[in-house]
Amino acid sequence: MKEQTGFSDVDASGRSAELVDYLALTAGHVTEIRRSGYEMLRLLPGSAVLDVGCGAGEVCVELAACVGRNGKIAGIDLSQTMVDAARKAALASGHAIDLRVGSAYALPFADGEFDAVRCERVFQHLDDPERALREILRVTRSGGRVMVTDPDHGQAGLGLDDPTHRRVYNAIQRQLLDMIVNPHSGTRLRGMLVRAGLVDVSLAGFVLELEQPAYVKMFFVSERLAKAVAAGDITDDESSDFLAALEERHRAGTFYGNAVGYSVAGTKV
Repeated sequence: MKEQTGFSDVDASGRSAELVDYLALTAGHVTEIRRSGYEMLRLLPGSAVLDVGCGAGEVCVELAACVGRNGKIAGIDLSQTMVDAARKAALASGHAIDLRVGSAYALPFADGEFDAVRCERVFQHLDDPERALREILRVTRSGGRVMVTDPDHGQAGLGLDDPTHRRVYNAIQRQLLDMIVNPHSGTRLRGMLVRAGLVDVSLAGFVLELEQPAYVKMFFVSERLAKAVAAGDITDDESSDFLAALEERHRAGTFYGNAVGYSVAGTKV
């Protein structure tokens, strides 16, 4: 496994608290994208919904509000640290949410237990996402909805004018693609759902635009620069100059960076 962000095994990463903070930062930027995804799930009052890879639980809290008191919300995450954070969020919200530690490859739920299952930004970290999809389908009832969301890291963009800065960006982009197990997951999702036999499959693409401080943190820019220097692709001076250029563009109001992703939903036959 080549994963180097820490999300494939948060608890063993040595940076679990940092990764919880990372998810909190990300949550503040993807709220509207997430809510449009809830519409793709076609949730109704009283629905039973599972969030696979629930992280710090903010989505479970919102889903609980969507389905009401007669609904059922469950969340599962491989990380005990994440589930502990999610339980705090659930307690603060006043919603009863079933939160468990477990693997996407072996969901601790009965066949057909849920009306809808969502899985956001998880498949990119999995060696075998189609195995996880089969398990998601197992716990989804016939006629239920499944939605998976992921980026395609190869499509991310950064506004640059200097050819040297573009060369540095290309070097760290190679590092990003090497840090993620399944970096092009987003563009693979529709084919995966169709092959798995889902019908009424719909796709929604999105572009997430980010300011410089969030971009640098969310895309592990400093880590990628250090790896590119260690690989001999760029120099220390080029790394420092690149970071300074991003900060200058931020001050000048000319910074532009984005991520590109896809939400794909379908109905289990």
